[in-house]
Amino acid sequence: MPETLLEIREAILRRGSVSEGFAVRVGEFAVRSSELLAILGPSGCGKSTLLDTLGLVLRPDSAEVFEIDLGGGRLFTGLHRRDESRLLQIRRQHMGYILQSGGLVPSLSIRENILTACHFSGKRFDRERFSVLVERLALGPLLSRRPRDLSGGQRQRAAIARALVHGPSLVLADEPTAAVDHKLADEVCHTLRECAKELGAAVVMVTHNRELAASFADRILDLGDPLNRTVTRV
Repeated sequence: MPETLLEIREAILRRGSVSEGFAVRVGEFAVRSSELLAILGPSGCGKSTLLDTLGLVLRPDSAEVFEIDLGGGRLFTGLHRRDESRLLQIRRQHMGYILQSGGLVPSLSIRENILTACHFSGKRFDRERFSVLVERLALGPLLSRRPRDLSGGQRQRAAIARALVHGPSLVLADEPTAAVDHKLADEVCHTLRECAKELGAAVVMVTHNRELAASFADRILDLGDPLNRTVTRV
């Protein structure tokens, strides 16, 4: 049975100031191991706010439950006093990130970009995992190149490898297919899903693409559905 890695119930997530911001209410939300969960919704509905909260960048204003357990016992309860150094450690060791553009460092080779995750996590380099990802993602011939020499799809495959190489329990992907065409979007999602499942990681993917989510996600959370959220301008 899949393990629950993260659970939120009746949380209020606020972004911006009281006079100009907005709040997102999340009634019930959970992330389970080895699944791809897609978060859908129109612009401004709170997708990025929720993702930043899952990544421990934002703190919920209130919550009945906000707990993270990434395989080593409870790591964090969201309403306790924040220890920023501890949160940074959790993010680096237990989470992986994929941005819209891949977020690769232009001055580093693809090999160096991938291995930055191992460096910042402080985990021992797992040569076997690295080799599996490089082969699975067809990155072998590209390792010595710079990001500018790669296509959009190749850069996203490298970003997937970087997000998984240190063995995270949770991968957060913010519109990872926004910069590629439809065919490459399918390829990126298929590859992300399969690699994550092989390594036992859960993936939370924010996307505008409902068709893509329906094709690849194990579950979908639609923030445009009033049963899942209420957006309140304040």
